[in-house]
Amino acid sequence: MRICLGLLQGSPSAGLLAEVTARLSKLGVDQKHYWVGTFYTLLLPPAVRRAQAAYFTPPNLSKALIRLVGSEGYDPRHHTAIDPAAGGAAFLSTLAGEMRELGVPAKDILRRLHGIEIDRGLAHLSEALVADRIDSAVTRGSVVEVRDALKARHAKTYDLVIANPPYGRISADALHDKAWRDVCHPGHINKYALFAERCFRLAKPGGLVTLVLPSSFMAGPLYGKLRAHMREKGELLTLGSVTTRNDVFVDVTQDVSIIVARVGNPHRADRAVSFGNVTGFGPFKPTFATTLPAKSDDAWMSAGKQPGVAIGGATLADYGARLRVGYFVWNRELERMSKRRSAKLDMPLLWARNIRAGQFCYPKAKTGKGIDFVRFEEESSAIVRTNAVVMQRTTNSAQSRRLIAARVSPSVLKKWGGFVTENHTLVLTARNVAALNTISFLLNSAAVDARYRQLSGTASISANLLRNLDLPTPQALTRAVAKLGLCEEAVEHAYASSLPLQAVLTA
Repeated sequence: MRICLGLLQGSPSAGLLAEVTARLSKLGVDQKHYWVGTFYTLLLPPAVRRAQAAYFTPPNLSKALIRLVGSEGYDPRHHTAIDPAAGGAAFLSTLAGEMRELGVPAKDILRRLHGIEIDRGLAHLSEALVADRIDSAVTRGSVVEVRDALKARHAKTYDLVIANPPYGRISADALHDKAWRDVCHPGHINKYALFAERCFRLAKPGGLVTLVLPSSFMAGPLYGKLRAHMREKGELLTLGSVTTRNDVFVDVTQDVSIIVARVGNPHRADRAVSFGNVTGFGPFKPTFATTLPAKSDDAWMSAGKQPGVAIGGATLADYGARLRVGYFVWNRELERMSKRRSAKLDMPLLWARNIRAGQFCYPKAKTGKGIDFVRFEEESSAIVRTNAVVMQRTTNSAQSRRLIAARVSPSVLKKWGGFVTENHTLVLTARNVAALNTISFLLNSAAVDARYRQLSGTASISANLLRNLDLPTPQALTRAVAKLGLCEEAVEHAYASSLPLQAVLTA
């Protein structure tokens, strides 16, 4: 805290801090505040940082969201605002600056802005940033209170509730009420869903809620309750994707989206929602408007909703594919692993790192030398004894594609009679090699990858989402490949020319 307050005031004058101070002095107040707050989080122990999900909203994105709510009627000259995840003051500092530029007195600014922050140091720093923004002293705790927002109770409501809440799972035992049941499924309680529920409670009737959330909330099956709850509590005005995540957030691996809603009346079935994109460098740009699905918990961002994005109407099952999660959890059963095959039921292990898109996959040890084998005492369904496609189940932000699939080399079956895969993989089998080749081609295409990204913003590949992922019909793909060859264009052409499967069957 002392270091960061010194950076804010420009006082450190020795060593590396002097260089940091010199660089900060060349930045505008928005960027300076962002990097002082981010510097604080980088000094936290990694475990603490992950537990608190201390990743802050950069100023250009904050400004874009505040401009967006301004277009929906939020007036900084008169209205109140709260950020229930106020560490770093990304929104509070920006709002204070907007108010100051509009001539609002400092006393009035401090009266109408409020924040909640669980980390005492971050709460203090956030108030220091607000004070610096409006050039006025802030009494400790008068703007940002140190509390757990999920346990705090507030009778007061606000014209604007704006937040980039923390992500991460939490146990039901750690919660004081049962409100989580309105927005989460048992066994999958995420902090950001709980914050979203709290934000809708903190807004006045007619007030606005705007949130920065993982993109999975818009389509993931585990967030159906959250979507239904939002529609029940307010009108959805805007849904958008943050399209330059790597340039926007420091150290965040999830795709991120935004939502703006007006609290009060339930969302009308005939009300069009504005969809669009926002980058870290400019305002929100609407791309199209459409109504939401009739069923309240259905995905909001699905293929076919966007102009030019065609619906194929088929799934993996229509290609004869069967999907399962990789079997072997290596760090729990190290005693079953060996570097040599000493019995017929010792099977080579395929790691996720062995999988390269479009290439044959071969077993290779985790260390890179030799092959790892897994020992079985008896025949097991975990042993794959047929040709298969394997996929990485967890990807990272450095990879250009979310879906990474590869055929297992036939030589693996010929030499060892089967194989097993680790739990960070998915395994697809089908009726013949031709079907597997088609499945691998599809899953490695940009068109299919883009449609999967619409359904999930997380790094983990969901087997359920993959089973239900929209694909072109096999008939349409066959025609497209015959016409254009095995290329990206053929997949998009197949989507565009797909007929509903019922029509195909009738014909």
